[in-house]
Amino acid sequence: MSDRHTLIAFCAILFAICYLATIAAILAYQEKYAEALGFGGLTTGLVGVLGTFKPASKAGQNVEKADTVNQGTTTP
Repeated sequence: MSDRHTLIAFCAILFAICYLATIAAILAYQEKYAEALGFGGLTTGLVGVLGTFKPASKAGQNVEKADTVNQGTTTP
């Protein structure tokens, strides 16, 4: 998946969260609490999915390279 596809997926999930939260608020205003709770659960699940998005890292970018190699102690 490219960076563009990741951004599109992120925005789609963010839009779905806002949409479901709005529906839940409208249902709660109409005193349909059980339905509002269900939509709230769906919203919470999507928030969990949204937390799985991570910035892409290039291969080897996070690898630390040692300048010297520790050979242990040497006795003369």
